[in-house]
Amino acid sequence: MHILYVSNLCSDEKFKEIFDNSSIKPQQQAQKFHSLLSKGLVNQVDSVYVMSSLPINQSTDRNVLLSDCKEIKNNTTYKYLIGLKYPILKHISIFIKGIFTSFLWCFQNRKQERVIICDVLNLTVSISAFIASKIFSVKTIAIVTDIPDYMQNYTVQKKKGIKSLVSNIYRGICNYFMYRYDSYIILTEQMNNIMNPNRKPYVVIEGMVDLNMKDVPNNLNNKYGEKIVIYAGALYEKYGVKKLIESFLKLKIDDARLWLFGSGEMEEEIRSYEQLDKRVKYFGVEPNEDIVKKQLKATLLVNPRPSNEEFTKYSFPSKNMEYMVSGTPILTTPLQGMPKEYYDYVYLFEDETEEGITETLQNILTKSKGELHEKGKRSKEFVLDNKNNIVQAISTIEMINNFGGRYSE
Repeated sequence: MHILYVSNLCSDEKFKEIFDNSSIKPQQQAQKFHSLLSKGLVNQVDSVYVMSSLPINQSTDRNVLLSDCKEIKNNTTYKYLIGLKYPILKHISIFIKGIFTSFLWCFQNRKQERVIICDVLNLTVSISAFIASKIFSVKTIAIVTDIPDYMQNYTVQKKKGIKSLVSNIYRGICNYFMYRYDSYIILTEQMNNIMNPNRKPYVVIEGMVDLNMKDVPNNLNNKYGEKIVIYAGALYEKYGVKKLIESFLKLKIDDARLWLFGSGEMEEEIRSYEQLDKRVKYFGVEPNEDIVKKQLKATLLVNPRPSNEEFTKYSFPSKNMEYMVSGTPILTTPLQGMPKEYYDYVYLFEDETEEGITETLQNILTKSKGELHEKGKRSKEFVLDNKNNIVQAISTIEMINNFGGRYSE
């Protein structure tokens, strides 16, 4: 089987180059998800060819864009579609290059079993591959990590004017094509009811962890001396970040610390909290590998996203997977999209009021180091055994093989 993987994925080395040379940092969560899945797939099939529009923006150094348009790393070929500078021309040029690249890949592999996997939210490049799939009768799989109609609910600041119009057009086009794929990779079971009305084949992958993390130790003797609580992610009040901070300020544990990583609307407000209570510290946006190193040495990793929000049915935070595989215990809300099989391996906020959050933090941070370490160890073992990127890739391949015949015609 030969796979054309369509997204904004790039090699780890290329992503680091873009990250280091951009003042507005690209999303690390998307890169990690697609990187792990593609690395899992490459060991199960004949070849993986990545067609990528690259996670770049206006702040990215132009020298990054003009080099290495094609790479071969770890048995995966990466073809980067470099667009023109201005937004509309950028999308037009990427679409044209995407059409050409997809057609060429389909033709070169015309005698092979083929499948095209598309990140449907990466609209321009996925449409070009979708068109090629219809012309060459190649089956398609849509990776749906967010439902377009719910995406605007993720932030407090709503788009207005021309931005609102563009956003509505994007969602409309995205929905039109999304329903026309042959099968789906989704994050929660509830997503299937929304974006797969025709009941086509699908597989639920809440996320995945790097199997290589089994060799990364989490040792008690390497922990920070203070009780470090870490939140790493988008800094929006809607995600429960403000409530988390306000609750932490009421905590009566002198050596407790709350460390926050990421970006979002609350950045300035968090800096004011730093002045109010020295136990709170904001680190900004750091490379994911640096955050993971700090997670290994922390006491507790927290995700305060309110579980009563409708959109939590249709998302599974990647940070939860990253937290769990670190081996440091995780405290999270009982998100509607999180299967109950996870409950035995995480601490849960039973009461999501400020008082409830404070009480829960107080109870957990006063547990013995051994008890906390055992909880984190069991959490890590669970996701490594059941949710690693090889297991999730195999689930994808099984869906393809069970589709009712070959995936090319």
